[in-house]
Amino acid sequence: MPPTDDALPPSRIVRWLLLAGVILFSVGLYFRFGLKVEPIGTAAPATTATP
Repeated sequence: MPPTDDALPPSRIVRWLLLAGVILFSVGLYFRFGLKVEPIGTAAPATTATP
């Protein structure tokens, strides 16, 4: 039997780091902008026109 190498190849490590970066970036955007956005399906308050 050939010896097994349990080390991750560098390309897989880079892929996981990029995925983690995208997830952290998305979570950061959510907390930056997502908490201020109205829920989907809610109607904006009607504006009254003044003559």
